[in-house]
Parts: sequence; structure tokens; C-alpha cells
Amino acid sequence: MKEEQNILYRKFQTTGQERIRLACALEGFFSEEKDKEAEKKVYGQYLKRRIRPAMEALIQEENVLKMEQLEAKGWFGAEELDQFIAVARKERRLESLVWLMKLKDSKYGYKDKTFEL
Repeated sequence: MKEEQNILYRKFQTTGQERIRLACALEGFFSEEKDKEAEKKVYGQYLKRRIRPAMEALIQEENVLKMEQLEAKGWFGAEELDQFIAVARKERRLESLVWLMKLKDSKYGYKDKTFEL
């Protein structure tokens, strides 16, 4: 298990392909390894800067548990949340969409539009 994490971290550090780097960061950040806190911190710093693609990948996977963990870090706000809702709606990821909309309702609420003339 430790060797796999070392390989993953090396791949994360050396690859020039953002798609692979993001996948490595997501896997490493959410791993259960206890003695890899320094690596998890590096993964976290990367994910914080790349929160949109990270959340979009989790939306595609419909991995609400991991989305909850990223949300708890406070790495995105109302504007990004609206974008994530749009992605989930467009991609027809129902579980992700429901969770994101509940999050928006509890954190920011929905505002009624007025159509005054």
C-alpha cells in the first residue's frame, strides 16, 4: 500500500498532463494512509487551486462523500456552487445535483426574482 502511494505521489509530481495530475491528487488526498500527511497537504494545496475541475470530476463519479469533504474545507463559494449545479444538471448527475442544490439552499438560500416594471 505504501509503495502504491509513493508511485502515485511521484506520478503527481512528474506528469505534465493536468488530467492525470488531478486524478492522482484526488486519489492521494482521499487515501486512508495515516503517515502521508505531508503529501496530503501538497495534494490539498493543488486541489484548492483546481477546485472546479476537482469538483467536476467528483460530480461525474457522483461521489457525494468526497464532495462533502471538499466543501467542508471552504474552498469554494456561492458562485462556484452555482457552476457545479449547472454541470450536474447538464451531465444529468442526479445524486450530485440533489446534494449540491441542498447545499445551496442550506448555505445561501434561493432568492426570489422580481419582475417589476
